[in-house]
Amino acid sequence: MRMRKLQKKAVPRSRGTGSSLIVALTRRAPLSHASSFFHNFSDLFRQAPFSLLFCSFTGLLAGIGLSLMTDMLRLLPGLMILIPPAIAMRGNVYSALVSRLGTSMHLGLFSPTLKKGSVLYQNASTSLLLTLILSVILGFLAKILADAFGMPNIKYISLQGFILISVIGGLISGIILLGIAILVSIIGYRRNWDLDNMSSPIITSAGDMITIPSLFLAAILLLNLNLLNTWWIFRGWLSPVTLLSVLFIFVAFFCLVKGLKSRDAAVRRIFIESIPMLFICGILCTLAGITLDMRLQSLIAIPAILVIIPPFLGESNALGGILSARLSSMLHIGTVNPKRVPDKLVSANFAVIYLFSIVVFSFVGILSYVASTLLDITTPNIFEMVSISLLGGILCTTFLNLASYYIAILSFRFGMDPDNDTIPLITSLTDVVGVLCLLFAMFIIQPF
Repeated sequence: MRMRKLQKKAVPRSRGTGSSLIVALTRRAPLSHASSFFHNFSDLFRQAPFSLLFCSFTGLLAGIGLSLMTDMLRLLPGLMILIPPAIAMRGNVYSALVSRLGTSMHLGLFSPTLKKGSVLYQNASTSLLLTLILSVILGFLAKILADAFGMPNIKYISLQGFILISVIGGLISGIILLGIAILVSIIGYRRNWDLDNMSSPIITSAGDMITIPSLFLAAILLLNLNLLNTWWIFRGWLSPVTLLSVLFIFVAFFCLVKGLKSRDAAVRRIFIESIPMLFICGILCTLAGITLDMRLQSLIAIPAILVIIPPFLGESNALGGILSARLSSMLHIGTVNPKRVPDKLVSANFAVIYLFSIVVFSFVGILSYVASTLLDITTPNIFEMVSISLLGGILCTTFLNLASYYIAILSFRFGMDPDNDTIPLITSLTDVVGVLCLLFAMFIIQPF
C-alpha cells in the first residue's frame, strides 16, 4: 500500500508538540497523577479549546439561523430532512481533507503550494468534486427517504427541488469551506501547528455556520424559480428547476467517472474509498433529518431547542473529529497498534475527550439559553437547558469514543486510509446518535 511504503521511507516532521506527545506517552510510565496527565496532553489542551470555543459560537449562530427559518420550514415541507446531511457532508468532506493534510505533514509530504500535482492541489480539487457528487446524491436520498419514512398526507419538495437546494447550497458552502481548509493548512504548516488538534473543529463549526444560510439562499432560489412554473412556456421539462437539476446530475456523473479513472493514484484512491463511505453517511444523516422532521411541530413550539441543535451536533462532531484525526495519525506513524481492546494511550485520549465534553456541552446549554433569552425566543429554564445539553453530550461522547476507535482500526486492518473513512463515518453516526441522545435527554428533562 502506498501510504505504508511512504511511512517506512519518510521521516516524520515534528508538528508542534503533537508528534512528540505521542512518542512521550509511549515511553512514559503509566499515567498515575493528574499533573502528568495534563502535561502529557499539554498540546491538545492548549490548541483544542480555542477551536472548540469557536465551534460553540458558530454553531450558536447556525442554531439562531435555524430557529429563524421556521416559516421556510413550513413553506417547504421536507427542508428539515436535508439540513443534517448537508451540514454533515460538508464536515465529512472537508474534515477528511484537513485530516489527510495533517497526516501528510506528519509524514513530511506536505508543501504549501497549489501547483498541479502537489498534495494540497490533489486534495483540494478532489474535495470540491466530491462536494458536487455528494450534493446530487443527497438530493436523491432526501426525496426517497422522505417518501418512504416521512409524515403521511404531506406533499414534500419535488426531487428536482431537493437536488437544486442540495447542489446550490453545497457549492456555496463548499467553496467557502475549501478556502478555509487551505488557509488553515498553510498557516498551520508555517506555524508548526498539529492540525489533528484543531483543524476538525474549525472546519466543523465553519460548516455549521455556512451551510444553513447557504441552504436558505438555495431555498429562496427554488421558491423564485417555482414562480416561473406558472408560465406555460416553462412547464414540464422546460421548467428552470428541472433543467438545472438535470444539468447538475450530468456534471456530477462526469466528475465521478473522471475521478474514478484518474491517472493520479492518490486522487483515484480518495474517490474509491470516500464515495461508498460518504454514501452510507448520507443515508445515516438523512435518517437524522427524518427524525427531526417527524418532531418538527414540537421543535417549532420550543424554538430554543432549534437553537441548541447545531452547536450540540457541531461540538459532538468536533470532538469526534479530534479523536478520529489523532487515532488516524497514531495508526499511520505506528504508535498505536490496532488491538481489540484500546491500550492506555487510546484510553487516555478517551479521558481527554470526556473532559472536553463536560465543559463544552455545559457551555452550549448556557450559551443557547442566554441567546434565546436575549432574542425573546421561547426557552426552558437554564437548568433544563444545561441538563439537556450535558446529558445528551455525555451519552453521545461515550458512543463516539468507542466508535472512533473501532472504525479506525477496522479501516486500517483492511488496508484503507483511516483519514478517508473514520471522520466521515463517525461524523454521520454521531449526527444520528447525537439527535437521538438530544431527544432522549429532552424527553427525560422536559417531556413534550
